[in-house]
Amino acid sequence: MKSILIVDDIKVNLKVLEVLLTRNGYNTTSAISGKDALSLLQIKPIDLIISDILMPEMDGFQFCRLCKLDENLHHIPFVFYSSTHTEAKARKLASRVGAQAFIVKPADPAMLLKTINDILDKNNSSVSNGNEPERRYTEQLVNTLETRNAALAKREQSSTALLNNIPCTVWTVDISGNIVYISPTVKGITGFSMDHIIKTGKREWLTRVHPSHAEKVKTAYKNLYKNQIALDIEYLFECRDGDMIWLHEKSGKPYIKKGRLYADGVSIDISEKIYLQEYQMEFREGKAIQTLAGGVAHDLNNFLTGIAGYIEIARMPSTTPTEQHHFLAKALQISSSASELTQSLFTISSDRKPIKDALLPNILAKTTHLVLGDNTVLTKLDIPKDLWPCRVDTEQMSQAIKNLLLNAKEAVRMDGFIEVILQNISIETREFISNIIVKPGDYLKTTIRDNGRGIESENLQRIFHPYFTTKRRDIKHGFGLGLSLSKAVITRHGGVIAVNSQKGVGTTIDIYLPAQKPGTNTNMESLCFFPPQPGKILVMDADEMVRDITRHVLERAGLKVTCAKNATDAVKSYRNAMEAEYPFRVVILDLMTNDNEMTGVSTLEQLKKLNPDVQAIVSSGYPSDPIIKQYKQYGFHASISKPYTPKDLLNIINQFSPL
Repeated sequence: MKSILIVDDIKVNLKVLEVLLTRNGYNTTSAISGKDALSLLQIKPIDLIISDILMPEMDGFQFCRLCKLDENLHHIPFVFYSSTHTEAKARKLASRVGAQAFIVKPADPAMLLKTINDILDKNNSSVSNGNEPERRYTEQLVNTLETRNAALAKREQSSTALLNNIPCTVWTVDISGNIVYISPTVKGITGFSMDHIIKTGKREWLTRVHPSHAEKVKTAYKNLYKNQIALDIEYLFECRDGDMIWLHEKSGKPYIKKGRLYADGVSIDISEKIYLQEYQMEFREGKAIQTLAGGVAHDLNNFLTGIAGYIEIARMPSTTPTEQHHFLAKALQISSSASELTQSLFTISSDRKPIKDALLPNILAKTTHLVLGDNTVLTKLDIPKDLWPCRVDTEQMSQAIKNLLLNAKEAVRMDGFIEVILQNISIETREFISNIIVKPGDYLKTTIRDNGRGIESENLQRIFHPYFTTKRRDIKHGFGLGLSLSKAVITRHGGVIAVNSQKGVGTTIDIYLPAQKPGTNTNMESLCFFPPQPGKILVMDADEMVRDITRHVLERAGLKVTCAKNATDAVKSYRNAMEAEYPFRVVILDLMTNDNEMTGVSTLEQLKKLNPDVQAIVSSGYPSDPIIKQYKQYGFHASISKPYTPKDLLNIINQFSPL
């Protein structure tokens, strides 16, 4: 009974093939990556390998090549079974790395079995004739490795022999385009012999460069000899058989030998790398479209189910008028949510030009107050008065900013902060910011920064895809369209949005919108630059009960409270508040919180290093302690003895003016 190894990182795909093959008389072994598969191949005899292409750790092409380079594995037939938008390219590359077949998912089971049977019957130990180019290439690599090992062991191999055997083309060209030397490997890469290339010269070589790249290559060679700029270019090259391959060409700087200018360099076939990049991009785009289509269908089905269901219940004879009214109201509520969904999709897909009827700072201030005005986290809104004019569509930009702020609000813990900062910025040359290109010009830059949970690195490139979300998607939490909508609006205004995030640290979003340089009065005087915040109090006390009671008392008085059980936590919280430029109004420090050590005094000393003007109240369960009586000598502004009433505590706090 033949044994088949199945390699795929999707467990469902593995299971489907396992069932199909075992029911047709084959033994199966499975692996979820090329790395795991190579380990299995060392200990278990396999008659055929079936592998996906796009997998973690190493892709299917790399896995296949490694198998063909291993003298114990190269005889095993290899079949690619993968979904791809570029089937022709994939088939060609599969052939080059040594695969016997390329089958596109999903395949007809009968066809798949026939292919497997034919391969096993026809060839169990060698590569088929259709893969002769790859066989030669694989043998070339093996010979290269053997040659290099022999050279190291015997130290008799000359540098010339080494150049003749490495798997890339090495060359020397003079300023006139004469090829003085080129390694024999050029034939395996381009199909042209070494003698032909030397005879025809570099000018003939350049005629086979793809027309769209020809000017770039010619300019690079001019710069090489005239300006001493070493080559480092990638271009498409037509081989002898008409196939196009990607070459990466690099050189050293020119040198003079016997009165003539020469340059040494290498040409490397990077077609596999380029193809994989295209494949991965197309795969991501396909996944984005799949996610969008699936999300829309899912949500609309849910909406239709709810609307139809409530109407049907309302029509039942047993339904009372009151219930009927309730069920119809529910159906209307769902239809309203469906309407919001379609409006969001229209906003994302529409090319309607924005009606720029408002200044960005006004929109930003109003939206920030609306979303974060009643928030429990620290909020800083910084809108200078000398901003350059930047007009935006009120409705569109309000929604875009709202979505970004809601995301920040959901990501931040109770002791976190959110900053919204506007500033003028001029960009002189094209800049890459978080892989986003920002063109030269004058901009109003909006920064939304939080210290929330952050975004996983693997999700960062997908956050603007419609329907991509890491949260539960429903009517209450949204549909996963918020960031897509925000990006669409900002792009429509001629701006760009860039995101930096680190898991567990926070997220920074920078928005660049075109602005007009100074001269126009932007009427900033009417803005409230800092949103109203409740008074902030820091309470340090080792006793959990005291912390809890104090917090409840102060919060019921409209104050915002942060509690710390020791000096380390207290200093950390105070530092975070200072960095957010919204420090605590008052700190209440328990005098002795750790084995009768005077922690309150030492904590105040540390806080004064952060802010010499810190306003502090000392608290203690020892009313006769001299520090309680002489608190000013120790740097405190007031003292309170336990037990104290809520009224006593609030009276003392109210003595301090708000910041």
